[in-house]
Amino acid sequence: MEVLEQIYLAVFSVNSIWSVVFRGIVWFIVAGVIIVSLDKADPDSAQKNLKSNLGFLLMFLVLSGVLMYLLFGYSRVA
Repeated sequence: MEVLEQIYLAVFSVNSIWSVVFRGIVWFIVAGVIIVSLDKADPDSAQKNLKSNLGFLLMFLVLSGVLMYLLFGYSRVA
């Protein structure tokens, strides 16, 4: 459990290089979804597909964050 705490602190700490790497990975995923969604010949279809894919990505990120919090986000009782 201590290893998970160290990983969590490394990813979300402002002073850590791993937080920059994590944010970069998230940005590349979002950019990839946008690029793949807009690669259509019909602009109306591409716009609808982009909204659908970004909505699904946002829902996935929120739900996975909530589930990770429910799984690992408990407070220790002294």
